[in-house]
Amino acid sequence: MTTEPSTSDPGAAASGSSPSSSPDPSDARGSTRLADAIVRHHRAILIGALLVTALGVWRVSRLQLRSDLAELLPARDPAVVVLHEMDRRIAALATLIVGIESPSPAANERFVGVLVQRLRARRSADIVAIQAGVQDEQRFFSEHRWLYAELEQLEDAHDRLERSIAKRKNPLFVDLDDQGGDEAPLSEQAKKLEQRSRERFAKFPGGYFATRDRQTYAVVISVRGSVFGGGAGERVVRLVRETTAALQPARFHAALNVELTGGVISALAERHALEKDLVWATTVSVVLIFLAIVLFYGRLAAVPLSTVPALIGVILALAFAQLVFGYLNSSTAFMGSIIVGNGVNYALIQLARYEEERRFGRSVRDAIAIALRTTTRATATASLGAAVAYGSLAMTSFRGFNQFGYIGGVGMVLSWVATVLVLPALWVLTDRRQGEATRPRVRGFRVGAPLARFSVAHPRLLLAFGAALTLAAVIALPGYARDPFEYDFRKLRNQVSRDSPAERLNLRLGPVFGRSLSHNFIVADDPSQVEEIRDKLRAKDRGIGALGAVRTINDFLPGAPELQRRKLALLGDIRGMIDRNLRLLDEGERADALRLRPPERLRVLRPADLPYGLRRAFTEVDGTIGRPVLYYARENVTVWDGRYQMRLAEVVQSVRLADGQLIRSSGSAVIFAAMLRAIVNDGPLVTAASLLGVVLLVVMLTWRRGGSLLILLTLFAGVLWMVGAAAAADVRVNFLNFIALPITFGIGVDYAVNLYLRYQFEGRGRVREAVEATGAAVALCSLTTIIGYGALLVADNQALRSFGAMAILGEFACFAAALLLLPAALVMLERRRARAESGAA
Repeated sequence: MTTEPSTSDPGAAASGSSPSSSPDPSDARGSTRLADAIVRHHRAILIGALLVTALGVWRVSRLQLRSDLAELLPARDPAVVVLHEMDRRIAALATLIVGIESPSPAANERFVGVLVQRLRARRSADIVAIQAGVQDEQRFFSEHRWLYAELEQLEDAHDRLERSIAKRKNPLFVDLDDQGGDEAPLSEQAKKLEQRSRERFAKFPGGYFATRDRQTYAVVISVRGSVFGGGAGERVVRLVRETTAALQPARFHAALNVELTGGVISALAERHALEKDLVWATTVSVVLIFLAIVLFYGRLAAVPLSTVPALIGVILALAFAQLVFGYLNSSTAFMGSIIVGNGVNYALIQLARYEEERRFGRSVRDAIAIALRTTTRATATASLGAAVAYGSLAMTSFRGFNQFGYIGGVGMVLSWVATVLVLPALWVLTDRRQGEATRPRVRGFRVGAPLARFSVAHPRLLLAFGAALTLAAVIALPGYARDPFEYDFRKLRNQVSRDSPAERLNLRLGPVFGRSLSHNFIVADDPSQVEEIRDKLRAKDRGIGALGAVRTINDFLPGAPELQRRKLALLGDIRGMIDRNLRLLDEGERADALRLRPPERLRVLRPADLPYGLRRAFTEVDGTIGRPVLYYARENVTVWDGRYQMRLAEVVQSVRLADGQLIRSSGSAVIFAAMLRAIVNDGPLVTAASLLGVVLLVVMLTWRRGGSLLILLTLFAGVLWMVGAAAAADVRVNFLNFIALPITFGIGVDYAVNLYLRYQFEGRGRVREAVEATGAAVALCSLTTIIGYGALLVADNQALRSFGAMAILGEFACFAAALLLLPAALVMLERRRARAESGAA
């Protein structure tokens, strides 16, 4: 029995066919053989799919999540290569800060002392150092304060002491240099030395890392580990929290509170927020897609049948990611919701066609054969279009793009394969319905009929509206394209973390540490190069003004060895004069002289003699001291300003030494500059590859040049609307949402292709029928895709939100262009053709 389908049949719409059409004999034979094989071996297919999926779940359970931005860059990018090198050489690149707060300074200090003692007793291999203050540094500088005096100051003290002794030896001695009024020259010199030592640590009350009111104290823990992840930071956080809980802070003071902050906490917070967003976004996406399916089919049983193939595709795509990459980065973390949103479309179209055939009274086997024959080309086309879009991303070296492309492309293909094989096997296993000829047809969304009537009745109005939107987008494009990038780093972070307890503690400790814990490195090959590197950095920064302090190990020494020897010679003379003539001085002068007297133990200081707190940042894993050069951002700028970071990167990313050697740096500024450079370099390539692939796909599908041109013009209009809307909404381009542009070419073209193929099948004069038949299917496919992207809007990470917003703009724009502009253009072309034919007659 052959029955003509309803014009609102979404399955027929998507396939461009109907039960009464004359199929290609080879297609019919192929689909029949495949249907027979599936019917005979459906249990084996389902068991195989279950086993493969279970293996995939096991692999996915081992998948890591890395939120570091460096994971998005090409592995061979100089910024990443240098970061890996620093990772191997520097012992501690991460910091954990324990904040202790209460109204009682005494309670705070007691808790700090016990906490440091307990943590050191644990002897964790993940901890490089624990510091609660600068007491060791204070003692060191006090004991060596004579060496840290300026040479001129020591010479002045030497001369004043010599004159004081001369006065005592010879009362008639006249000091021609004495200006009068200096009654206690030795006391003055002794106080200057002591004051200089005290001023170094004036902002640390009692030598502790504490605020001025002493209500907030800090313990700084240097964590051994990799900037590219690893469990060291998490293990140390767990150790600190266990130790803190065991100490029972309330025993020290009822209001004493302990909070953690620092780079380790920021990294963990970003990762945990990404994990939470991942679960939340995927859940929202799946629930909304389930709801859309129920509304479309009118029954709950359609949900598992529609979603199983996409879920298989998601699991196997993520298993592929674990096998090939081992982890997900911040751009691929949400592939689950995206693949489900796109991949479910193939099952929706095939299921709609199967349900229609069952409604016509066909058997399960015959319905499967017809559904495969009439939808496989359409779903394969959709899968291929998506694969082209994702595949264009895979061409780049930027891992934020290519891993997204590989995982997405694999997910789309596997979802389609599961649709063709697993979904029919599920029908054989579960469909025991009889007498389907009386079953009501699939409801759909009923969007095709009103759109069809409007497009046929008002084609000029629709084209004029589309032209106006396109013109507005074109006008906005040049200004947007000149500088489309997001430079406010705060808009790329998790919104929740910006107001977290850790962030608030970090703000309170800002006056204590300043940016001393926020340094970046340039690591020389030899300690002799560090001063030249500093000079070169300062020279490059002239006219740019991006660089703050630049520190080398030499800044903490009392000068070069030769200068120290000159100081030691002067100090030896001072000591000798005091020892030989102490009895000549009066009681006050004798006390001042003894305070001024340098001890015999003074010697030339080397980097290894410095307290560990001073030399820690300059010490490498192998024990070498002195090769790192630390640089800081300027104090009067915000580190969240991307434009400033670009200027800083221009200064620090490489230094050419006098001998021609190139020393490279890395850090947040260099990483950001490298990411922007990768987007600028790879973006045009990705977009061009996606566009070229889509053009070739459209030409192969439509064959007719006019049809290809109409489809592509519709797609271009949709993409222009997308970019114009982004410009109007000020959705700036970043390392995540840029992906939406090339993907839109591959996914957005499907709507125009399906509508035009249906129009070809219906024939001239039947634009309205084509839109009525296609509108429901296109609306459902577009809706599930929008849901997949829209789930990102619930994420706390603002970069992910912008990605979701940009992708939704593209989907909606291409959907609207296909259902408004293309039918109107077809109607106008038919009218022109009719006028030409009537004129010729």
